[in-house]
Amino acid sequence: MPEAAPNTWRRFVAVGLPRSALAAAASRQTEWRHAIRVSCAVVAAYALATLLRLPQGYWAVFTAVIIVQSSLGATITASIERLMGTAVGAAVGAGAAMLHARWPEAGGPILAVTAALLAFLAAVRPAFKVAPITAVIMLIGTTTHLDPLVAAFLRVAEITVGNVVGIAATLLIFPARAHGSVVKQATRTADLLAEVLDHYARKLRGEATDFEPRDHYDATLKALASLQTAMAEADRESATRLSDQSVTDALPRTLWRLRNDCVMIGRALRETLPAPGLAPPAATMLTACAGFLRACAALLADGPRPDRIAFAQAHQAFQTAVETLRETGGTRALAFDDAARVFGLVFSIENLFGNLGDFEERVEETAGKRG
Repeated sequence: MPEAAPNTWRRFVAVGLPRSALAAAASRQTEWRHAIRVSCAVVAAYALATLLRLPQGYWAVFTAVIIVQSSLGATITASIERLMGTAVGAAVGAGAAMLHARWPEAGGPILAVTAALLAFLAAVRPAFKVAPITAVIMLIGTTTHLDPLVAAFLRVAEITVGNVVGIAATLLIFPARAHGSVVKQATRTADLLAEVLDHYARKLRGEATDFEPRDHYDATLKALASLQTAMAEADRESATRLSDQSVTDALPRTLWRLRNDCVMIGRALRETLPAPGLAPPAATMLTACAGFLRACAALLADGPRPDRIAFAQAHQAFQTAVETLRETGGTRALAFDDAARVFGLVFSIENLFGNLGDFEERVEETAGKRG
């Protein structure tokens, strides 16, 4: 029995599939699950639209393809926006179609005014972005032979079928919750910031490094934006009672503060630190901060709790070094700008220490809610 998997692997390789291709396919489990989810939703929407004898059932299929997302919260958000946009577009389109039936010669102006009004609405409220499309299709599409109110009802019914099927597919087929995306993006943000702190620690030790903090800061901004989106999707899931997992709103705010602390540390270290005696303990403290940050992020994914005692000891050693520098008058001989950079570094590291404590509390809140 243990040889079954290797034999299967060999058979795939024997028919011309290289190991690298198989490994790449195996690493895309999330994408494959999403593809299967969409495929099942398409088939189910088509079958249900056919069963209900909807005249334009393909809109149910289109809707299923559009709204099925990688998480339940994202699917719910997409389905609500599509249903709202369709309902408004169908209502306005029905009114415009009635006007067109009464004044056929004014078809052009009616179409222009309808499109302009709904385009303005979509610009103000992006949730209604499909409203102009729905209204225009009702005016010049294949439903012009139907009564406008009937056409509007059918369009909403078709979209509703696609929405229901899409939500059901996301809920039942390889169900994925937005909470997983929150954990993933929060962990990625923490890892990026930890790498920046490691770089600054190496710089304080005088080690050579080709690390580019700016690229990491840009990646951190993207990760934080994705985290905000995932948080909104998780809130949508909780509001619909389809998930009881929640994350405190303070988590992304704390990560933003940690990013700002890293930026302040980087500014203080643009040039060589003018207090050489402070560099080694500061480097040790930044290394401890990076490790504590990674440990807190690991706790989000059910990892072990971070070592508070070791982190507190590293902070105490750093404070002792700062006090020694002050008592020995190490900063008195410094120029104003140099002294400002030294005290700016000390202030930034102290700020970082406090915000890391807040981050641990936010992570524990999240882990407690999950548990």
